[in-house]
Amino acid sequence: MSLTELKTLKETLKDEMRAQGVSVQKLSELTDIAPHHITALMESDFDHLPAAPYVRGYIVKIAEILELDADVLWRRYSRESEIKKSGEKDTLPKNRFALRPIKKSSLVITALIVLVLVIGLPTISDFFGKPSLEVTSPAGDTEIVTEKSYTVSGTIQNPKDRVFINQTEVPVTSDGKFQIQKELDEGANTFTVSTKRFLGGETTITRNVFYKPTGMKLPESATSSASSTPPHATSSKASTTP
Repeated sequence: MSLTELKTLKETLKDEMRAQGVSVQKLSELTDIAPHHITALMESDFDHLPAAPYVRGYIVKIAEILELDADVLWRRYSRESEIKKSGEKDTLPKNRFALRPIKKSSLVITALIVLVLVIGLPTISDFFGKPSLEVTSPAGDTEIVTEKSYTVSGTIQNPKDRVFINQTEVPVTSDGKFQIQKELDEGANTFTVSTKRFLGGETTITRNVFYKPTGMKLPESATSSASSTPPHATSSKASTTP
C-alpha cells in the first residue's frame, strides 16, 4: 500500500487504522506498544514519546501490522518532530533493576576514609593501650648505695608516652630513654616511676634505694630486703592501671 507524501504521520495512521478497523487498544495488543504511546504518535504529541531509538522501533511494528512502509513513516516522524540528539536529553527510559552509577563525591569520601585508616591504624597505639616501662636503675626492688648522688633511669617503648618519677615529669629521648639525678637522704629513699599514655593506661614501678654513708649501720630490715633481691636485677613486676 502506497503512502501519499502530502499526508502527515498523524493523518496516515488515523486513516489506515480507520480503514482497517483497528483501534488503539487492538494495535497495542498486536504490537506490545503502550496505548498512550500509540495515541501520542497519532496526535503528534512528540513530547510524550520516549527517546528516538524507541520511537523508531514503535514505527516499525506499527508499519508491519498496518502493512505500511516503515521508512516512509520514519521520514515523516523525523520531519515533523525534533529528534533528540545523543546527549543529556536523549536518554533511554530508566531501568529500575539496573545498577545506579556511583557519585564521584561518594568515591572521594570513601577514598579519604580508606586513606585515613591506612595512615592512622599504625599510629593508633600511640594514643591507646597500656604503655611499657623498664627501670634499669635501681635494678632491683631495693638497692644499697654509699654515694649521696644517685641516677634513676629506665626505658619506655613509645617515646611519646610521658614519664613521671615521684609525680615529677622527666624528659624522654627519641629512643625512649629517661634519667634523672637525685640527692639521697640517709636511709630509705623510695622512687615511684610511672609512664602514662595519652588515652591509654598507666604503668607504675616502685623501687627503693637505701643510702648508707660510710660507717653507718643499716637496720636489719634494709639488709634482709636488699639481700633477698640481687643488685642489678634486670626486671621487676609493674603495677598497671588500665
